[in-house]
Amino acid sequence: MTVLGEFKPLSVCTRECLDSDLVRTHQNSAIGTMLAQNCRRSNLEAKVPFDMRIYENERFANLFDHGKSLTLQAMRFERCTFTNCILSVTKHLGSRSTVQNVSLENCVANRCHIGPAIFEDCSVEGLATNDLLIIWGALFKHVTLSGDIGQLKVNTRVSVTAPEVQGAFDAFRAEYYRSLDWALDISAARFESFDIRGVPARLFRLDLETQAVVTRERALQPGWQEHVSPGNNLWPFAIRLFIGDGDADTVLVTPMGAPKAEREELLKGLKELRDLGVAEPA
Repeated sequence: MTVLGEFKPLSVCTRECLDSDLVRTHQNSAIGTMLAQNCRRSNLEAKVPFDMRIYENERFANLFDHGKSLTLQAMRFERCTFTNCILSVTKHLGSRSTVQNVSLENCVANRCHIGPAIFEDCSVEGLATNDLLIIWGALFKHVTLSGDIGQLKVNTRVSVTAPEVQGAFDAFRAEYYRSLDWALDISAARFESFDIRGVPARLFRLDLETQAVVTRERALQPGWQEHVSPGNNLWPFAIRLFIGDGDADTVLVTPMGAPKAEREELLKGLKELRDLGVAEPA
């Protein structure tokens, strides 16, 4: 595990003793000091590979990588809470943080902020959010989201205050996804809400009953809007936003974590789009 850059210390953590191997890995950064003071070995080691560090029932607050290219590897978080934590908020390609082989299970994210990090070989099984969790310009390779997930939005934009840096990140994203076999598996996720931009639809693993693909060609075909039921409002609105973004395709995801009446109405609307030949599979 390699960490470059520094963290602010955690304001709240329940660790009681030293995990010396992990601290030695981070000995040249502030996170090493934090772990030396607030670390204990979990009793869940048998559930995961021997070289993976486990954090159970922990509370992490105000953790920040300062945009200095942090690498996090081989960690598992179970029933942990992250509050006011910030990852990879940077306007420079070379300063984005990378997260590899990290898993979260039944965790909570409160008022957290994620910038253009690179997530590879990661999994999230159950994640509560106190509000909409926005991820700005991140990349995904072999990332699985499953279980009950809160409100999640993934943007392509890196910064709303520095549009001049966006072009370099867009070019990097296109090249990154060009030869990838898959990026995101959301087939078993039950989102309260989910919206994503910038990831080609071919790189998703989907539940075809509740999730669908809309290509630009199908969205621009004439006439289908006139045949949409009056109550089917969200999906046509999402398609209009997608057309304005300029992507080649988009993924529509029914929020299966939403109240029953809402999700049933959206499933009905998605089926209608399939019947009209707008959403795939038809």
